[in-house]
Amino acid sequence: MKKMMLINPHPPGRHGEESISVIVQMPLNLGYIAALTPGDDWEFDVIDENIEPAMDDGGNITFDPPDVVAITALTYQAPRAYKIAQAAKKLGSTTIMGGIHASVSPEEALQYVDTVVTGEVETVWPQVIKDFENGKLQRRYDAGLPNLSVLKKVYPDRELLKRRYGYKFSSIITTKGCPNRCDFCSVPTFQGQKFRERPYEDVLDEMAATDYKGLMFAEDNFYGHSDASARRAKNLFRGMIERDLKKDWLGFTALNISQDAEALDLMAKSGNFGFLVGIESTNEEVLKKMGKRVNLRLGTTNYKDCIRKIHDAGLIVWASVVFGADGDGKDSFKKMVDFVHDCKVDILTYGLDCPFPKTPLFYRLDSEKRLFRRNMPEDWEYYETAHVVHRFVDMTLDDFVNGMQYVYDNVYAGDNIRMRFRSTIKETGNPRNSMFALRVSQDWDQVFTQVLDNLHKLQESGDYYKDTYATQEKTISIPA
Repeated sequence: MKKMMLINPHPPGRHGEESISVIVQMPLNLGYIAALTPGDDWEFDVIDENIEPAMDDGGNITFDPPDVVAITALTYQAPRAYKIAQAAKKLGSTTIMGGIHASVSPEEALQYVDTVVTGEVETVWPQVIKDFENGKLQRRYDAGLPNLSVLKKVYPDRELLKRRYGYKFSSIITTKGCPNRCDFCSVPTFQGQKFRERPYEDVLDEMAATDYKGLMFAEDNFYGHSDASARRAKNLFRGMIERDLKKDWLGFTALNISQDAEALDLMAKSGNFGFLVGIESTNEEVLKKMGKRVNLRLGTTNYKDCIRKIHDAGLIVWASVVFGADGDGKDSFKKMVDFVHDCKVDILTYGLDCPFPKTPLFYRLDSEKRLFRRNMPEDWEYYETAHVVHRFVDMTLDDFVNGMQYVYDNVYAGDNIRMRFRSTIKETGNPRNSMFALRVSQDWDQVFTQVLDNLHKLQESGDYYKDTYATQEKTISIPA
């Protein structure tokens, strides 16, 4: 039997979305790799570094070297992925890397791994394995962006992952891609600007085939961007009800779904807790700079009414915002706190404005010579919305740190979480969904405190003020 180790890398000690215990979910992409591998002569194992390390403090892998080590990585995971790959290569394993970062920086990744797969792996992985078995493995494979009907042919191997770690929550793919071009978002970069919809019947069949009750819709917008997409989404919710699938589910979408009372009703009846929505900012000038068109069409003055309609359906609003975007000054933090309290937002999570590689924001900040984390690939670990990597123009670093502390003190610290829980029950009339919101907020507290710690360390280090463009000969290599 040939052996393959599937690895989800993770920087030791980091807290982020993966720390939200109520929705800790398996790395679905690794389940697809196992399911897509042809033949019966492969034995699989998996290491999720959110749970246990694949490499010890001495830089040695913690597992017996297999024939193949397959690693997937986001940008902040890339430095850790490279170290694991190099350690495995020294012991004779063939290393293959895919995921967002390898897709936007393939030449960089090829310095550390044997093979890079760019794009979405579903259609190309069997050929990768065939080439490996025949001793003809290529350095690079481009998988492209296939039609999501291909997912009808294969379901991810959730049982492999469940046996290893006993995950309580899983995820499922219903759409990919985004036609919008928000300047900070990597989704159009990696998944394309065409909104691809998986046939809802295929999604229902996969839901019925898994015994996982808790499911996260693994995309940025399950509702879509057109009337046709909305009809498809409602057919999915209606099918979940008619087939009595009994799933507890959560997803990501835009605030315009609040205008579709039928969709909200079907979602509630199909087992939905509520959804994460990109509020981003209450400042329309900031939204214009970001390119957040859907929010601009609604208008920030209508946010409160949108949230009320969602609450009236018994669903919770998980608002995601961006702190540190150009145009937001030191008064933006109080404005956001006031918005949360006035609009009865159930969960507030956020990202620090981050220029992910190959996004418009990255190119703009680089051209303005405002990035101070440029020692790549090591500094990629900071590109994950929990660290500041560029200098602000509308406030000082001290203003930003003080503002973030203000948000924490007035949204999370003391009795704030419990008070918001009581508000959620009152607004939604739904104790189940309110309890879900409470648990997310309790887990996010540790994420928030770590971000504050990161900010204080940055203040003390002096790195924020370094002109890396003048002192570093090394430049960031990102393909155009």
